[in-house]
Amino acid sequence: MTVPKDSFLRTTPVAHRGFHGKDAPENSYAAFERAIALGYAIETDVRLSSDGQLVLFHDDSLERMTGERGNVREKTAEELAQLRLGGTNERIPFFSEFLERIGGRAPLLIELKDEPNREEFVAKVLAALKNYSGEFALQSFDPRILRQIKTQAPHILRGQLACKNSGQKSAFRRWALRYMPLNFLNKPHFISYCCSDLPYRRAKRRGTLLLCWTVRSADEYLRVKPLVNNVIFENIRPEQLYVTCGQHK
Repeated sequence: MTVPKDSFLRTTPVAHRGFHGKDAPENSYAAFERAIALGYAIETDVRLSSDGQLVLFHDDSLERMTGERGNVREKTAEELAQLRLGGTNERIPFFSEFLERIGGRAPLLIELKDEPNREEFVAKVLAALKNYSGEFALQSFDPRILRQIKTQAPHILRGQLACKNSGQKSAFRRWALRYMPLNFLNKPHFISYCCSDLPYRRAKRRGTLLLCWTVRSADEYLRVKPLVNNVIFENIRPEQLYVTCGQHK
């Protein structure tokens, strides 16, 4: 299975954690609605609460975005629902509620975060998406999660997130995230590579669809756009830079 020519992965810039900014924290409904209004696809992160509920939140720790100590997986869904994002009235979204609210109004690029019980985690994500009619794709840094997606739902578009310098404590994990040795087994439909580590010519030689994360400036966008098929971005408006770049991928 290849990525269709009209897929959002080829055609639509992807707003990182929604189009966030003042009064619209990352991974909030305010940020998601702004992305929809501007015609972008939405990138977001899904992980588990302590009682096994799927929530949208990037960090392991709650502190940066909520001021609360502790990690997401240490809190129940009810406890997470009481927290507020970035000093606003926005709360942490639940995945099923998010899917119902978005309702296909924007394509979704969903990152599955690291979770110990990968098989159960992937099964829950896929169950939530089973009747979703909108366009979406899944991605993860963990190749074992990608393996579960391929095993449980091989028809769903899946991508390997990667970079040269991941900061992982394990030398093996750093090596794996740089060179993606398990791609021959997982057969990802696309690769999402760190923009500061581009070019990644090996992927292009193999004809792999290539995205990059996270572009945060006009200069960075103009540098990487000729090298990739699409960008995951924040703090810029990519469509306003197309004329300057002169590239359409």
